[in-house]
Amino acid sequence: VEAGGVLRDLAAAHGAVRLTEVVRFADPAEAAASLALREGRPEALGFYLDHGRVHVGDSTTTLDRAFAAWASDRASGLDSLMLAPTRELVAELNARARTHRLAGVAPGREAQLRDGNRASVGDTVVTRRNERRLRFSQTGWARNGDRWRVLAVGADASLTVANPHGWQVTLPAGYVANDVELGYASTIHGAQGATVDTMHGVLTGGETRQQLYTMLSRGRYANHAYVAVVGEGDP
Repeated sequence: VEAGGVLRDLAAAHGAVRLTEVVRFADPAEAAASLALREGRPEALGFYLDHGRVHVGDSTTTLDRAFAAWASDRASGLDSLMLAPTRELVAELNARARTHRLAGVAPGREAQLRDGNRASVGDTVVTRRNERRLRFSQTGWARNGDRWRVLAVGADASLTVANPHGWQVTLPAGYVANDVELGYASTIHGAQGATVDTMHGVLTGGETRQQLYTMLSRGRYANHAYVAVVGEGDP
């Protein structure tokens, strides 16, 4: 994300340290490919094609394949995330993920979320609004894009949640209903700043290069794109 306004002026007037080394990826080759993609160099796609990271099909099969791969990674103990370009696709993937997690078992007490889905103990959720009053430490508070695991659902539909570091906070019912979604899948824009083990992303072909870069730079170990092709042409 480029610096804007005051930060750009400060850098121009006084200089700044610029971070250039990518440390997110386990494979240095993937780090290099992500930088080439960010710069708009078409050869960047070679890495993803050569490593079997691009999967093509119709709109239904790409969604199914992305979900199946995500479920397999989760079953292997990986922190995996699904990405899609629209809220509708994200809500559908989240609903599938929750149904898969429950595996027919009654969920117990539930809370209604803003994306139309519901959450119960064991679900992964994401907060979608910064709220400094919801603190879990002197420097920690509920932020937009934070992912949490649900520990308890209150009688008033509040959620007690824990972040990946174990910090806990209780999200009031009003905040839950208006600013919390299931966190198994996210829009591309909503995933900025997220880091996971693997990413499985659905593409329609209408996304920008910047969106593709964001999508393919979330996973430490692997990033997969599932591209819907139109008609009967050569994939």
